[in-house]
Amino acid sequence: MSSDTHVVEPPDLFTTRVDREYRDEAPRVVRREGGEVWRVGESDTFPPFLPARAGDRFLDDADRPDRWSPRTWKDCSFETDVPVGAYDPDAWLADLESDGVHGGIAFPTVTMVFYNHVKDTTKLDHYLRTMNDWLLEFSAAHPDRIGAAVMLNVDDADAAVAELTRTKEKGARAALVPVRNPHGYPSPQYDALWAAAADLDIPLQMHIATTRWPDPLLFALPGDGTTDYAGIQMMVNGPAFNIRSSLTEMVYSGVFERHPGLKVVSVENEGSWVFPLMERLDWNYRTNMRVIDAVAPFKNDALPSDFIRQNVYISFTEDAGLVQRRHELGVDNLMWGSDYPHAESTHPYSTSILGEMLEGVPTDEQQLMLQTTCAELYGFDTSDLPTPAIAA
Repeated sequence: MSSDTHVVEPPDLFTTRVDREYRDEAPRVVRREGGEVWRVGESDTFPPFLPARAGDRFLDDADRPDRWSPRTWKDCSFETDVPVGAYDPDAWLADLESDGVHGGIAFPTVTMVFYNHVKDTTKLDHYLRTMNDWLLEFSAAHPDRIGAAVMLNVDDADAAVAELTRTKEKGARAALVPVRNPHGYPSPQYDALWAAAADLDIPLQMHIATTRWPDPLLFALPGDGTTDYAGIQMMVNGPAFNIRSSLTEMVYSGVFERHPGLKVVSVENEGSWVFPLMERLDWNYRTNMRVIDAVAPFKNDALPSDFIRQNVYISFTEDAGLVQRRHELGVDNLMWGSDYPHAESTHPYSTSILGEMLEGVPTDEQQLMLQTTCAELYGFDTSDLPTPAIAA
């Protein structure tokens, strides 16, 4: 079971399905010199084929089509360069099966960057609702094997609760919130959201590239005009920075103590950062925060790291260091995800990559990370799941 898998939105999703009054400015695929690109708000973001290149990183340069170069995008289009498995649920499952994956959680792709690019909160509401409805239809084709991860606009916590409740009733198994939020997650306004997520038993997802505007790591950086240094910063430094920051806010402000049933999942941020984070949280709590009364004492002599182990799950793709230190967090806090169909995914070589990464890991622990935790966390029926067999 993959805890991190994606769909690629059809190019006309928002221009045909969002409420009519918002269609003129709705996100869309437009033609630029050399190829198509998603236009979101006032920005061109990325071509629709870019996140749909599973397996591309395993190709030799000579086997990679010239038109896929990010500097040219020669005649690239959704129709010619996005595989059917990226947007059709039957083909999606067939592609996963060919890689040894039974099913999993389906996340959006381009819609995730709306948090950063769509500043108008009313427009964002309509765009996310449109995406959520389409993704719920996608997952409904195989509800026992595909779980929809819907998106919440947290600019208004009450509206986020309403959308969480609406989509849960329609079959959502997970819900995204921005991995960083300018309002600050310690704000009391979010207590209603934390309570609703716990009551509805919906794990909240903090996925890479979902920072709510403004994101300092996505601002333009000096460069030569051809290299996306801002994007490089986001990929290299953004994951650990953003997720660590939000979890630090939530732990120290008592979010997890007040809402012990709340489940937060770090997605596609890998996970080795969690060990120094737990150490630093505890050290500062003992030596700085309590000394200056910056943080109220936790009940029952709990330490900050206890809340990470109690409330936080980590979805990882390729993080051997995380696997090696898995017992420091808890094996049942970890879930693998292939990131299909994105270019950085392990597809179509997930089995061999996992075999190397999990070598020497007991089979019962492998099963937890590869199947059981994901299935149980998101409410899949585990009675007839095939037993994974990766490496002894």
